[in-house]
Amino acid sequence: MSIHQVIDEVRRREIEAEEALRHEVRRRLDTEHGVAPAAAAAPPKDGFGKKVLEFFNSALGMWLLSSVVLTGGAALIQNIQHQHEVEQKTREQLSAHKFEVTHRIDQMEYGLRRAKTVGDAKAVMDGLFKSKFPLSPDLQNKSLGSLYLTMMQLVSAPDDKKSAEVMDFVRRLEEAELVLQALPDDKPLAGPQREHLSKLLTSIKNLHLGRS
Repeated sequence: MSIHQVIDEVRRREIEAEEALRHEVRRRLDTEHGVAPAAAAAPPKDGFGKKVLEFFNSALGMWLLSSVVLTGGAALIQNIQHQHEVEQKTREQLSAHKFEVTHRIDQMEYGLRRAKTVGDAKAVMDGLFKSKFPLSPDLQNKSLGSLYLTMMQLVSAPDDKKSAEVMDFVRRLEEAELVLQALPDDKPLAGPQREHLSKLLTSIKNLHLGRS
C-alpha cells in the first residue's frame, strides 16, 4: 500500500469515526425519548476494505494512525498559531503608524496656528521629517511620507486612489516647506502662507482618517 493510500484511508477512518459518534449520540437521544433505534449498519464485507480495517486495528496500524493524526494536527496548530502571531504583529504596527501620523499632524496644526514668523513655521514643518514628541520612539525619525508608505504596505486591501491623494498632498507640503527654507526666520508669516500650509495638513488628515 502506498503512503497516499494510507493517508486516504486515515482520512476515511476519521470520517467514519465522526459518523459513528454522531450515530451513537443520535441512538442515545432516541432511546431517551422513546424512539425506536435505527437499524445498525452492516459490517464491512470481506476484501481490501476489511484488510485495511484489520491493519489499523493492529498495533502497527494504531501506531501509524496516531503518528499521522498527531503529527498533522500539531503542524496545523503550529501553522495557525504562527499565522495569528503574524496578523497580531501587523495590526499592532498598523495601529502604531496610524496614531503616529495623526499625532504628528495634530502637533503641526497646533504649532502652525501659533506661528508668528517664518522661523516658527519652519520649526513646525520639522514634523514632516521627525517628531519632537513621538508616541513610539521607533517612529520618531521617520518622515510623514515614510510612515504613510509603511501603512499602505500593512493594510490588506489599501485604497490606491486615496493613498495616491494623500502622498500627493504630502509632496505638496514638502514643497511648501522648501519655499519657507529660502526665507529669513524673522520675517512675519504671511496669512496666505499659513492658510496654504493649514489646508494641506487638513487635507492629509481628512484622507488619512477617512481610510481607516
